[in-house]
Amino acid sequence: MTTAGKSRKPKRLIARATASLPERSSIRQVPRRAGLAEYVYGHIKDLILDGHFVPGQTIPVDQLAGQLSVSRQPVTDALKRLSLEGFLVIFPQIGCCVRQYETDEVGDFFRLFAEGEALVAELLVERANVEDIANLEVISAQIGVLRTSMDGPDEISRKYRHLNRRLHFEMRRAARSPSVTEVVETLGDRSDFFIAASRKPLFADRLQTAHDEHEAIIAAVRRRDPGSAREIMKQHILGIDLRIRGR
Repeated sequence: MTTAGKSRKPKRLIARATASLPERSSIRQVPRRAGLAEYVYGHIKDLILDGHFVPGQTIPVDQLAGQLSVSRQPVTDALKRLSLEGFLVIFPQIGCCVRQYETDEVGDFFRLFAEGEALVAELLVERANVEDIANLEVISAQIGVLRTSMDGPDEISRKYRHLNRRLHFEMRRAARSPSVTEVVETLGDRSDFFIAASRKPLFADRLQTAHDEHEAIIAAVRRRDPGSAREIMKQHILGIDLRIRGR
C-alpha cells in the first residue's frame, strides 16, 4: 500500500472506475432518527468499513446521494468528516478516494492500538462487576455461534465485525474510563478500516482464534488477573496485523 500524497497524480481519480454500490436492503442502515447528517455519515462509513470501497477507489458522490435520497451536500459533508478521520483523501475540484497507507504505517498503528486495548483490559479487570462480565459472556457466545454458520465468508465477516465491535465497546464501557474509551474507539474504527482494505476475509478466517482469545480475556477478568488480561488482549490485536501483512 502507498500513501496518497503529492507524488500521486489526482487526475487518475477521474479515470478510476467505481464499483457498484450494494443494494439498499443488503447493508445495515443507520436510523433516520439519528439526524440526516449522522445518517449519511454512518451509512458511508459502514460501506467503507465493510469493504465496499477499496483503497484508491473514487467515492461516487452522486450515486450515494441517489441511493440515500438526499442532495449532494450531506454526502460531501460526510466525506469531509471521514477524510479528517483518516479514511479518505479529498482532491479539491477533482474528487475523493479511499486513503491508502504504507505497510509500515499499518504495523505502527496496530502496535499503538494493541497498547490501548491492553490498557482497557487491565482497567476492565479492576472495574467490571458481575453484570458486566455476564454481558460480555453473552456477546462472546453469539460470536461463537458464527463458527457453525452456513453463511458465506463475506457475510460471516460482516456479522463478526458488528458483534466484535459490540464486545469491545462493552469492554471499554465496563472499564469506566471515558477518556480512554474515546481514544480507543477511534482506533477501533481504523482497525476495521485496515482489515477491510486488506481485501482478505480475516474475520471469517480467524473466527475460532478470535473467539478463543475473547473467552480467555473474559476468563482473566473473571478471576481478576490484570496481567493475563492485558497480555492476551495485546496479542489478540497484534495478531490482526500479522494476518493483514501475511506474517
